[in-house]
Order: sequence, then structure tokens, then C-alpha cells
Amino acid sequence: MKRLSLAVLIWLLLVGAGMAALFTGARGQFTETFNTDARILHRVLSQRMEQQEAVLNAVDALGMDVLGQGMDTAALGRYLDTLLRPYPQVVAVERCAAGGCRVLGTPAETPPKLAPPLSPDPAVRWPEGGGPLYALSRGDVRVWVDARRLAGALDSGAAPLTYTLFQPATGAVIVNHTQEGGTRAASTTLRVEKVLGTALQPLPIVISRPVPWEVWPWIGGLLWTLLTAGLTVLVWRLLEARRTAQHALLDERARAGGVVEAASEAIVALDALHQVTLANPAARAALAHLLPPGTDLRDVTTFQATLSQAPFDPASFWDSAKPVALPEGLTLLRNGEAVQVEGSLSPLPGADRTLRGRVLIVREVGPLQRRMLEHLEDGERRVREHEDMLAHVSRLSTLGEMGAGLAHELNQPLTAIVSYGQAAARLLDDPEPDLARVRHAVGASVTQAVRAAQIIVRLRQWVRRSPSQTRPTDLVQAVQNVLTLCRADLNRLGVRVVTDYADAPLVQADPVQLEQIVLNLLRNALDAVQDTPDPVIELSIVLEKGGWSLSVSDNGPGIAAEVAPRLFTPFTTSKSGGLGLGLSLSQTLAQGMGGDLSGANADAGGAVFTLSLPRLQLEAASD
Repeated sequence: MKRLSLAVLIWLLLVGAGMAALFTGARGQFTETFNTDARILHRVLSQRMEQQEAVLNAVDALGMDVLGQGMDTAALGRYLDTLLRPYPQVVAVERCAAGGCRVLGTPAETPPKLAPPLSPDPAVRWPEGGGPLYALSRGDVRVWVDARRLAGALDSGAAPLTYTLFQPATGAVIVNHTQEGGTRAASTTLRVEKVLGTALQPLPIVISRPVPWEVWPWIGGLLWTLLTAGLTVLVWRLLEARRTAQHALLDERARAGGVVEAASEAIVALDALHQVTLANPAARAALAHLLPPGTDLRDVTTFQATLSQAPFDPASFWDSAKPVALPEGLTLLRNGEAVQVEGSLSPLPGADRTLRGRVLIVREVGPLQRRMLEHLEDGERRVREHEDMLAHVSRLSTLGEMGAGLAHELNQPLTAIVSYGQAAARLLDDPEPDLARVRHAVGASVTQAVRAAQIIVRLRQWVRRSPSQTRPTDLVQAVQNVLTLCRADLNRLGVRVVTDYADAPLVQADPVQLEQIVLNLLRNALDAVQDTPDPVIELSIVLEKGGWSLSVSDNGPGIAAEVAPRLFTPFTTSKSGGLGLGLSLSQTLAQGMGGDLSGANADAGGAVFTLSLPRLQLEAASD
């Protein structure tokens, strides 16, 4: 706001100075023109008064000559009319004698009665009522002059002049003559006082000229005001843009400085002579020097070669005109200790592309390697734990399936053993057998058979699974977790994995059991494509029939015709050494979560297994 007020003040000062210069110049021009016109008017009036005096002298001389020759008065009057025609200000001529005055010729005005003279024998006489007529006298000749006709055709329209004649003795106004156009409203009036330059008629005269408002340079002032306003706005915007650019530059410098100061890498800016111009705290800590500006960095920095290091030439490194990296395995001597570092030296070109300096960036490799190893070990540990958990769940589920199958298969033979043992016991009740021993053996068989049946019942009860604990689960995340677990085998076999995931496939499932199913399907696909050239496994997720379906397909040999009818029957397998429980277990887990698992041969070859799971109920309700 202060800057805006200052700009307005400067603009007002410029406007004021310009307007003052314009109006001062205009007034000077008006004054110069007025003085010139006033001198011309004064000269013209003086010349006409001289003409009047010449007429007076001529009439006086002519009258004496005419009387001497005996010319009558009428003839003299006609002669005077001809003589006075070029002088319109001379309106009458009289000849005075003791008996009175007589008008000669044809007068333009009737001579009024003269007032008593103010001095003896005056040359100029005034009427009793004052001007504008007055009489010039010499001897008995009297010439009457009309002061209103003195200026005559001098009137001009653009710059009118006004003049006022006064009586020399009394100061009374003889005539106040205003030219045409002199009555316009005026802003000021130019004025000069003079005396007409004749000895016979020393009449004071005041010449003035009104200066109308419209002749002042208003348009020039308006243009100047608009020009200065435009220039002021332009300069203001330029200054604001410059100020904004300066602030942006300062902010950018501050941000850049903050980034450099906060960087964990050692950053040192050098000039063309390798002298330090800027060093961040990490540089001072890494190089164990204060690094004040002006320090030659080559004098305080020592790189030491190692056996595992690539060739390193310090001279070419420091003087390189291109970005150059420190060779791997290089160490930096710091307080007598060799610290393994990495980094680079980059040139700083100026606006003209000439070299202005360099930037050295150095970082310690040891802490970075330790952090990377720690993160890697932590990630591998989490992967192993997850895989172990899935394997544990898989073993438990397999054990459950095995226990259930064994209980079903062994329960009937054991029941028959019990029945046969009881029958044998009854048969041995025949006469003359060794009843004690037979009864003892048969009783032992019955006892052991009953005990086996009880053990199988207890095993079946122990391996019976509890209901699945379902919750909202991201199907894509489960697939990605399993792909991470199998990444090593996928890379080892060179299998190309193609994925096509739907958007936000949320299902109601047990996350652990879901990953177990996907793991079984993916391992089956891996086993199927291990002998296939250019092995490919495709995983796609689509929404159909109100639920999400995950399809796992491969380009292997497909499902054998003899295995297809019993694909999900326990102990059915086409793999050597396989138990045939994986698909059966996976289908059981899928059905326990409200879904299903199916498999078939694909039209293009290979096998495709489809896992169907219910969509998240909240998601379904929102649709």
C-alpha cells in the first residue's frame, strides 16, 4: 500500500510539473504575442495621431492660401472633404473667428460644445461631457477627432485587444474600445500601460487582452496526464514484476539453500580455482574441516586408492570439464581413518556456457550399505515368516484332510475286526478247546481293535477344522503376496506372468486360506509349465454373477483325460510323488468361505482354474 501511495504521489508530481510547464509556456507565448500586438497597436495609434496633426497643419496652411487667393468657403469645404476621406478618425473641421466657429465641408460628426480650457491656448480641447470626440487647435483652425475610429480595421478575431484612452490631465476615460470577441469569459487578462508618442497628443493608453479558458493547452494537459498515468502504471508493473521476480529468486535461493543444508550428502560448491564458495553441514562433517569460503578443496581433501578400486587420477578428476564420478571402492582419509565413499564432481556453467565452478557431492557408502542390508534382511525375514505360516496352515489342512480320509477308510475294517473277533470268541466256546488262551487272544484282539477305532475317532476329532474366519480382503493384494513368495521359482524357470486385475476387487474371505488356495494353484501351474518353451502364466480377476472370479491359466500340457473326472477327489494326482490333496483341500477351503473352485482345459491349450468368491457385502449393498 505504501508503494502504491508513493507511485500515485510521483504521478501527481509529474502531472503537476508537466501541467505547470505547459501552462507556463502557453502563458509566455500569450504574453509574447500580446506584447507584439500591443506594440503594433501603439505604433498604429501613434501614426494615426501623427496623421491627425498633419491634417491640422495642412488645413491651417491650406486655409491661409485659400483666403489669400480669394477662394470661397464652399469650395474650401469641398476640397477638405476630398482631403479628409483617407482619415476616418477626423470627423469635422472648423474655422473660428471672433464671431464664432464655422464648420467647413461635410462633417461626419457634429462638433460638440467645448469645455473651458484647462490651460491657456491648449492644443487639445475636450467637450463638456468628455470624449470620445476631442479637438486639435492651431490658430483659428480646429480639427475634430473621434477616438473610437483610431483603431479602425485593426480588430482581429483570434486574439482581441482592448484599449482605453484617458485625458492626460484629468484621467477621464476618452474611449474604451473592445474588439469583437473580447467579451468572452477569460481566465486571465494581459495588460500594459503606455503613452501615445506625440507631443501634441500625449494621451495615456491602457492596452489589455483577455485570455479565454479555451485557448489554454487543456488537450495537451489531458494527453500529458494520460501519458504519465500510462507510464506510471507501466513502470509500476515493471517494478512489481521485478520485485516479484526478486522475491521468487530469493525464495528459490532460500529453498535451494535449505535443500543443500538439509541434504545428508556432503555438497561443496567450488569456483573455477577449486576454492570453496558453499559447503553444507554434511560436507563439514564428512570432510572434518570447517571449509570457510576461499579454501582450496584439493588441499584439505585426500582420496586414497584401494585394491578393489578402478583407476583414479586426482588431477584429471579435479580439472574435468564434464561430470565425473568417483570410482567404486575409493576411500576418503578423515582424521587418519579411511572411509569408503562414492560421489561425483559436476561442472557449473554460466549463462554464457563458460565454466564458473564445480559441485562436489560425497556420501559415505558404509551406512547406506548397512541400511540397505538391514531392509533387505527384514524384507526377506517377513517373506520367510509369511511363507512358513502358509506352509504351516497348508500342513495342518493337509493333515486334516488325511485324518478325515484315514478315519473314513479305516473305520469299516476296524469295525469288521471287532465283529470277527467277537465271532471267533463265540466259536471258540466249542467243547475241548484251550479256552483260556483262545479267550485271552481273542479278547486282546477285540481290545486292540476297539482301541484303534478310538484312536482314529480321537484323530478325526482333533484334525476337524473350525469354521473360516472371513473378513473384507483385497483379492489383488493376496495374489501379489503369493507372487512375491514364488518370485524366485518364477525367475528360475523363466516364467512370464501376465496379470489383468479389475478395479478394487474386495471379497469376503479368510486372508490366510485365500493365499493358500492361490499358492496351490500357482504351484500347480509352475509344475505344469516347467518343461514348456516360453512358459506363461496368466492371472485375471473379473466380476461375474455377483462375485469376483480369479482365473489362473497356463500354457502347459493341460489336465489329463483320466484325471479330469476325479480332479478334486482326495489322493488324485498326475504328478509323481504327489499326494493328490492340494486341489481337494483348496476346494474345501473355498467352499468354507462361501465360494467354489473349478478347473478345466483351456480352448487355446493348457489348464485354467477359476476361484469364485463372494463380493464384499458392503460393496454389493452400495451398488
